[in-house]
Order: sequence, then structure tokens, then C-alpha cells
Amino acid sequence: MSISMRTRLQVTLATTLTGQDALLQANNNAYEYLVSKIPITRRPTCVEAVLGNIQKAAQFAVESHTGRFADGSIENVALQIGVDLESVTTANQDFLLPFAHHESRRRILHVATAVFEIGGHTRMLHHWIRKDLSSCHSIVLLNQDNEVIPQWLSEAVRDSGGTIIALPPEARICQKATWLREIAKQNVDLAIMHHFGSDIVPIVAFAVPECPPVAILNHADHLFWMGSSVADMVINLRTAGAKYTENRRFVSCNHILPIPLKDPADEIPREAARRILGIAENQVVLLSIGRAEKYQPSGPYDFVATANKILDQQPNAHLYVVGESITGIARHLRCAPHKHLHFIGAVEDPSLYRIAADIYLESFPFGSQTALLEAALGGLPVVPAYAPLFPLLVANDDALKDILRNPRDEQEYINQVERLIRQPEHRATLGTTLRNALLVDHVGEGWLNRLTELYKETDRLLHNPQPIPKSPCYMTDADISLSEWHVMAGRTYSTGTQSDAQSVILFHIAFVSKVVGDYATARKSAWRAVQHSPYRRSAWRLLAVTLLGKGWLMQRVQTFRSWRRRLSFRRAGFLLGRRYSG
Repeated sequence: MSISMRTRLQVTLATTLTGQDALLQANNNAYEYLVSKIPITRRPTCVEAVLGNIQKAAQFAVESHTGRFADGSIENVALQIGVDLESVTTANQDFLLPFAHHESRRRILHVATAVFEIGGHTRMLHHWIRKDLSSCHSIVLLNQDNEVIPQWLSEAVRDSGGTIIALPPEARICQKATWLREIAKQNVDLAIMHHFGSDIVPIVAFAVPECPPVAILNHADHLFWMGSSVADMVINLRTAGAKYTENRRFVSCNHILPIPLKDPADEIPREAARRILGIAENQVVLLSIGRAEKYQPSGPYDFVATANKILDQQPNAHLYVVGESITGIARHLRCAPHKHLHFIGAVEDPSLYRIAADIYLESFPFGSQTALLEAALGGLPVVPAYAPLFPLLVANDDALKDILRNPRDEQEYINQVERLIRQPEHRATLGTTLRNALLVDHVGEGWLNRLTELYKETDRLLHNPQPIPKSPCYMTDADISLSEWHVMAGRTYSTGTQSDAQSVILFHIAFVSKVVGDYATARKSAWRAVQHSPYRRSAWRLLAVTLLGKGWLMQRVQTFRSWRRRLSFRRAGFLLGRRYSG
């Protein structure tokens, strides 16, 4: 394992009580409870509810690792509903793609749940469309809701000859699937799915062989996702992800396509960027970029505490964190941030900070592949996340795997940063080495050559949807670590800060059981948590939450009403008896 057992004891995820796999087993039990509640029906009036339950189970598996990365237990039900889709719904609104019938280029339909102004995946989609002049690209958005579609993405699609269609967010699942199927049948040569893991619409839509070939872009390779049943190919972004796709997602046709990046060589000079940002020329600028959640303390991992140690020893260094604000991280802090630690907040285009920086630091234990690659392509030396809990939680790019090695622990991470601060020549050498490695496959003709190889395979595909096997709960070291990460990162009621392992386990079981509606198990575990820690307020609060849950409260209300009625009858009889006896 990446972290010693002693460290696991320190973060209260120990093996001394119910086993090292207790958290993963709790997730599995909760997931199987959800699966057991999915009825098998083809009645048109019930189909939407069934799909909603499947989506709920999938979302739970995304947020709390269950030892699965795909599962036929839920996906095959959605697939069968998709086969019968025409019998349960009809299209009542036409969405037409403006693909010209004489278009000789490849016509690609990208299917996304939503796109955002900030985030590596939407940027990747933009770079793909901009670079690929051999194809006409369109996008269907399944649940964009009120999110603004980035103008730069709309312009890229328009310039390629395609369009963006946003389906009505309030539409039912079957209705969206019907529209998506009809759109895909209109002059589309290849559909590429960029959906969220629990989005069930593409599975229902592409459940029949009359659709064009379907490829899934594996942009969330560390998470559970649905789609294997309709995938004719999975496009992985790194070899590490492809291994899990083949072995755990039941997809044999795998291809690796590096993330397309924009070469920043023509950007403004470093001095100008620092002048715009108000950064002194003599500062050593450390930079880290990522979503806000990536900087929250997680068990023994505390990015802010580690940064403080570095900045205490290096008075001329300043660390700028782009993606999180001081107000956003305040409630997660375990220690006060150093005065040279600056939280910038969300920035749509962080390129100025990359230009101004000297060294890039990856967040931990949850890193950022795209942000790290963009920094390295800009010539910055990089210090990757230390001791990853799971190899897919951090940057793990094929082009850099022989150059960058994850530090074994926090001290080695600090040592690498301090060496780069003290040795400008080492910074320049490492930065140049990383940049040259990325130029081969991530930029320009190198990336286009990789894309051409991909299209050679997709052009031969025929759509062949089929059921996938039911997946057991795998209890490997990697799976256990991934389930622990969700707890350590505060993704459950238990934040991983309790003083002993039993508390963490009991809190977690109660929380996930409550989430899926298994209130009997939740109350039992919460009561055990109170008995174990009777003076801990959070244990009583958890018990109260589970007691107010569905079923128990209604049962108590009914019992009270019944008791009150009986009491009223007895009182009425007593008074009536007194009246006649008097």
C-alpha cells in the first residue's frame, strides 16, 4: 500500500476492530440495498421511477466507492428499457443537427451532461474541436440547466461547422433519451460520450444497434460510471485508466488518446505577467491549480499545513492557489494559513499565474492531471502529489511517468520543493525536460497523429450494445484505499477526524445507510456510536438524524395517534359512565 499501516492508524482507518475493509463493506451493503429496491418492470407508468432509482444507485457508487467501476445489476435494466424505449415514449419536439448532407468530413456528435467555464474536461473538449479540422463537431448537452455555455466552446463548435443543442433540463429521462437517439441517427458518423457517471440518458438512448458507433471518453477513470453496455470503444487518457477499463468496466476495445493541450509558447513574457498580477520580481512563486475540494484536509493529508512548513523555511517564497478562496477553505482549515499563502479563488483562465510562476505543486491526495500537464507544458518544474492513496487520484500521465515520481511521504515532497526553490538551474532543467516530453504527444502534429490513429479504429466500428456482467465488490488494496479517500475527504457524515477507528466505522455505516434509505441499519449503527462515545455531541446528533428518518418517525406518529385515540375512548367511556350512574 502507498501509506504505511501506522499512518492508517493515525487517521483512524485501522484494522483493529471490524477489518481494514469495513468502510468499503459498508458502501457495498448500502449500494446493494439500493439495487434491491429497483423493480424490474416494463410498465410505461413505472419506467421513469425505475430509471430514477438506477440513477440514484449509480450516483451513490460515484460518491462512495463500492468496489465496482461498472455494474450490470443496474445498467442492464436501463439498457433493456432503452430497447423498449419507443413503446414508452414519443418525441414531441424536434432537434435537428445542421450537418450538411454533402459534408464529406467525419461528423462527430459529442454528448455531455453539462459543460462549464472552469474545469479541465470542458477545456479538453474545446482543444479537441479546435485542433481537429478533419471533422465536423456538434454537442448535445443533456442537463446544462442554468450553467452558462462557455463562449469559446460555442465559437469552436460553430467554426467546425456544427452546433450545440441543450435539451430542456426539466424533460423526463425517457424523453431526453428519445431526442438524443433521434439526433444521433441524423448524419452522425461517431458519438462520443462525455457524460457524468450517473447520467443514465445515454445508456437508454444508445441501447439499439441502429445508432452510430459510440465511444466513451474516460475523463473520470477513478470513479464508477455507467455506459459500458453501449460503448463500442472507451477512449482512455492514460494507460493506468485503460487497465481498469478492461478489467473492471467490461470493455475490451480500449484506446489511449493523450489530453490535447495548447502550447503556451506565444504568451506574454514572465515579467509582464508578474506586473499585471502585482507580484514582485524577486519572489519565488509557487503555484497550484485545482477545484476547491482538492485543497481540503483529508486524514493525514493537509495541503495548507504542508505549505506552511515550506513557507516557514523559505521566506522569499509565496504560494498562490488558484481554484479555492480563503472564505471557501476557512471552514476546513486545521491551522492558520501562512501569510505567504494566497488563495486566489476560481479563475476562468489561470494562464497569467502559470506564466508568472517558478514551480508548480500538485494538490494531494486528490491531484489534477490537466492542471499539472498545462504547467509542465509551460516549462514549469513540477512536484507531484505524495503517497497517492490510489494511482488514478493524481496526475499519472504516460509522457511523464519515467520523469516524475511521486514522493514517498510529506517530508520528501517538502524536500523536492525546497531543492527547486534553492536551485534555479535544477528548476530550468526539469521544466525543459517535462515540456519536451509533452510536446511529443500532447501538442500539434504529435497529438493529431494520435487522433488519426484513433479515427482509424472508430471508422471501422459498428454499434453493438449488449449487457455487461454483474460486478462483485472487489476488496483489493486499491479499492479499500479509494473508499477510505471518500471518508477522509469529508464526503460522508464522518470526517475522518474521530479519535478511534470504531467511531469512524460506526459513523460511516450510519451515514451511508441513511443516505440510501436503510434507516434500520442507520439507527442501529448510530446507537452503537452513542454507546461507544456517549459524551460526543456528534454521535447524538447523528442518532437524532437517523431517528427522524423515513419510517421510524411515521411509525412513532401512528403509535402516538393510536395511543391518543384509545385514551380518548377510555376517558369518554369513563365520563359517560359517571353521567348515567349519577
